[in-house]
Amino acid sequence: MNHPDGTFHIDPDAEAEAATSQCVSCGAVGLVPFYEVDGVPVQTSVLLESSADAKEFPTGDVLLALCERCELIQNIRFDTTLIDYSMPTEESQAFSPRFAEFAAALADHLVTKHRLAGKSVLEIGCGKGDFLALLAQRGIGSGLGVDPGFLPNRQDVDGGVLNFIREWYGSAHTSLTGDLVAARHLMEHVPNVGEFFGWLAESLAATPGGTLYVEVPDSRRILTEGAFWDVYYEHCSYFTHRSLFDSIGRSGLSVTVLTSGFDGQYLLSEAMHGSEGLAIGDIGPTGSIGSDVANFAASANRQITAWRRRLQEVVSDGSPVAIWGGGSKAVSFLASIGVREVTVVDINPIKQGR
Repeated sequence: MNHPDGTFHIDPDAEAEAATSQCVSCGAVGLVPFYEVDGVPVQTSVLLESSADAKEFPTGDVLLALCERCELIQNIRFDTTLIDYSMPTEESQAFSPRFAEFAAALADHLVTKHRLAGKSVLEIGCGKGDFLALLAQRGIGSGLGVDPGFLPNRQDVDGGVLNFIREWYGSAHTSLTGDLVAARHLMEHVPNVGEFFGWLAESLAATPGGTLYVEVPDSRRILTEGAFWDVYYEHCSYFTHRSLFDSIGRSGLSVTVLTSGFDGQYLLSEAMHGSEGLAIGDIGPTGSIGSDVANFAASANRQITAWRRRLQEVVSDGSPVAIWGGGSKAVSFLASIGVREVTVVDINPIKQGR
């Protein structure tokens, strides 16, 4: 809980709740709670028709807790029934030149390294299909995207190279496969981490020699920066190098690549069946994150308090407030500091007026 003196304390009931919670990756019982915030929007990329609709949009509570065995951080108050990814959403970052540059370089790298020209790619959680389109431009033979939020009018599928299934991937889809199975910015939305990685391993097994590519936010950066704007309800699972390495390994896959990308914001990993993988000492920072977890809440609270004070000073004389970028980080930032009247500037034309 936030307090006026700038400190942060976990409610005793939250301590008890975490003590009986089970890690969704390794199954350990007894987690360490460290950050609690109530009443946040349950989705951050939904397009709504009016401010009245936005004010009525469902909210949920966040209680982040650390598994000391595997380092996975999870929101133990996450409720899947509050999320509807089939609603009109606009999570695409393809309109950002900086992100587009990163995605294009990644597509070049994967196609070249894994010789994907003429081969198949399965992308789970493909969003609007932007990354599959990049791979198609680079010569893959076929691409299949699975995502409940895919919109048919967003990609040209007439050529037959790309196809999409507008569903949430689950145990019924493990017969789907590809020479590359990709899950980019999906696993942070997945509450059943251990089970889900098992499904991914099953899909990959159907194509001998195939590679799994997983990309997630780097939670150690979030912790060390006190980046409260990177904590939102949809992200129920937060990975470090170690927790991602362990989660993939428990599925029976060998991690062959685990590195940082996009200026240290993301973890980029590759894994295979039957390959000699990396050892835990080869994967980057794996020291205990206990101190980072302990310091996060206090750091986040100091920043939130400072931003509230700063914005109060601005609006007290009638000055307007604007924020550049209307993505998930912006929604979390504004919800955390309590801004009510703000102009949002975003490069994505589909968000305009929504």
